[in-house]
Amino acid sequence: MSFPWMRQPWQHLLAAFKAQRLSHAYYFKQAPEQGTEALAQEFISLLLCRQPGQRACGRCKACLLRQANNHPDVIQFNVDEKQSTLGVDEVRRLTRFIHQTANQGGRRVIYLEVMDRMTEQAANAILKILEEPPENVVWLLSVEQPERILATLRSRMQWIHIALPKPEYESEQRLAEQLISAIDKRSPWPALGAKHSLQQWLDVSEHVLTDLWRVSATAPIAQLTFPDCYEAYRLIVVNGLGGLAPLEEKIRDIRQLRQLSTQARGLNIAIILQNHWLTWTQEYATDPTAELYL
Repeated sequence: MSFPWMRQPWQHLLAAFKAQRLSHAYYFKQAPEQGTEALAQEFISLLLCRQPGQRACGRCKACLLRQANNHPDVIQFNVDEKQSTLGVDEVRRLTRFIHQTANQGGRRVIYLEVMDRMTEQAANAILKILEEPPENVVWLLSVEQPERILATLRSRMQWIHIALPKPEYESEQRLAEQLISAIDKRSPWPALGAKHSLQQWLDVSEHVLTDLWRVSATAPIAQLTFPDCYEAYRLIVVNGLGGLAPLEEKIRDIRQLRQLSTQARGLNIAIILQNHWLTWTQEYATDPTAELYL
């Protein structure tokens, strides 16, 4: 999964699945642009797969039906501009669905999106179902504001905690990718423009150097600030870095620059930072002609 903040909730769901300790209902905060939809669809595929491993196998009949968007044992309901709420009529349809025999002989899955917009009558109807949940039916609900869901309904479901990144994380991720690309000479050094603050560049520089130190020290990927950059880090370490001590020195340089930026006036910290970047490239950069990049 390409969203690093989804690894922990996925491992939690996978562990429950393997231990056969699945809850009959889950709910989570909806943020499709940050990977929640990908997590939900991956989980549904796992629940329906007939030969699951760490993920759905992608080859069995159930997986092929999922890929064709034609699996008869999953029902998905989305509240959109045309359908502003989930009403009693829709709940009746869901009730008929869960009392049917599973077509493929396994689980049935109900995925309801933006369910904090459901009517009170619909919420009470679902609550009644979840008080005596049918076997082999898993409910999955996404919500925009969890507090809008009835407390009694929330108590019948298990919350999937997802530590969604702050908006600035994505911005810093892009800056980190620019720095990494410049370190291995695949692109020029980024200009320190007004779009990003000097403090942000200092933070990202320290994070990148610390990540490189951790990769050099064979630390777990989970400890990296930017885990999606692991492969790029690894190539830089393999092709050019001279051990941990030089990286520790550069990290100290950044921290001293941060201190100077708050104490010293008249110093052009941006120019000093750019000079540091150029020095790091000259001393420890990768060979841009290395076969690993071909």
